[in-house]
Amino acid sequence: MESFCSFGPAPKIACVWAQYGPYHFARMAALRRLLSDRACAIEIAGRTSDYPWRRTSSDSNLVTLCAESITEHVPFWKVFFRAKQKLAELGIEVCFFPSYFPKQSFAVLLAAKVMGLKTVMMNESHAGTARAKGPLAAIKRRLIGLCDAALVGGTPHKRYFVSMGLEPHKVFTGYDAVDNDHFAQRAHEIRNERATFRLKYDLPEHYFLSLGRFVAKKNLETLLRAFRDYLDASLVKRTHLVMVGSGPEEPKLKYLCHALRLPVYDKQQAQCTRKSQIANPKPGVHFYGFRQIEENPVFYALADAFVLPSLREEWGLVVNEAMASSLPVIVSEKAGCAEDLLEPGKPELSDQHLAQLIRMLGPSAHQLRKNGFVFDPQCARELSLALLTIESMPVHSAMGQAGRRIVQKFSCDNFSKNALLAARVAVGELPVQQPVQAPIPEMDIARS
Repeated sequence: MESFCSFGPAPKIACVWAQYGPYHFARMAALRRLLSDRACAIEIAGRTSDYPWRRTSSDSNLVTLCAESITEHVPFWKVFFRAKQKLAELGIEVCFFPSYFPKQSFAVLLAAKVMGLKTVMMNESHAGTARAKGPLAAIKRRLIGLCDAALVGGTPHKRYFVSMGLEPHKVFTGYDAVDNDHFAQRAHEIRNERATFRLKYDLPEHYFLSLGRFVAKKNLETLLRAFRDYLDASLVKRTHLVMVGSGPEEPKLKYLCHALRLPVYDKQQAQCTRKSQIANPKPGVHFYGFRQIEENPVFYALADAFVLPSLREEWGLVVNEAMASSLPVIVSEKAGCAEDLLEPGKPELSDQHLAQLIRMLGPSAHQLRKNGFVFDPQCARELSLALLTIESMPVHSAMGQAGRRIVQKFSCDNFSKNALLAARVAVGELPVQQPVQAPIPEMDIARS
């Protein structure tokens, strides 16, 4: 177990989430590497309404408070009493709990406070997603005030929590992390066998990728309109759009495809085992349905770029995954991750190509970043120009490698170190200091 500075043993920590999924298991594994048995994993229930994850990861010491229920359906007081009992049994000193929603999360906070434990809120809210007004905003501020520290997504999230009354030295970033090394390694392996995987999943030779739930805030209608504009402007017209996900917006999206004269390719079977019967199909929209996380590296590894067009987004972990896979990213400026993960600057290109790129973008050059583009999610034209640029310019390698370097600042190891700092601040052990950031590696697994 690692200790910081001259302090004694770390406080015993419990990380409570509504349900443990792939991201949570990866973060907890890093925390256990740092703290061993002083880090405990607790989930409210084994299922939630939003995420039908299949358990492929495990933690033999995971405690499920209400195994018989879906998180949102568990009665408040049942969560309260079971959390109180389990936190006492485990000898927890600092309880990390997931935000203030659903109400079951507040039950965990209340149980911890009744026991006199220190609490750390894990949260992704920022000014762009804050919707509480009047009395609700006041209640939210009071809830945040009950916390001894917070572990949040990134820079805009820290600003928001400070604006809600938490002292700056009690707010730590790095909450939103995925297993970067896993995605990098899988992408490398898949690219080495790209022909096999393209055939197995019937993937186009070139495609832009969207991966996520089909809900209104994801703004997928604007993505389809931008894709239509891209096809109208492109001289090459070689790049398709692959959409991985499911949700209530799916019928509307397919109808819009037909209205926009975009060919629709339905590939929602578990796997595609043979190539499409159409030879050299026209660029169109491929619907692959919901996929478990272990399949996602296939879609990242073989894509030309990843797109997140959300109207509002607390963070956007899919951007972490895409960047860890060395993929250029095109991200809405409203996404919580945009400020931290899309690094200002220009991609590392030759002077000739960089000058050509700037000329092509014209007044939209402000969208350009080292590892991709940001854009106004209400402007289909800005997004279509980014798509056209990705197709037309040799930016894939430079942007992909830059993204792989940048995302290391949001690794699971960084999450665990900042979680420990938050716990120490919560119990009053640490002076004011900056959060830990993982070093950027000198070598990366580049796109091949």
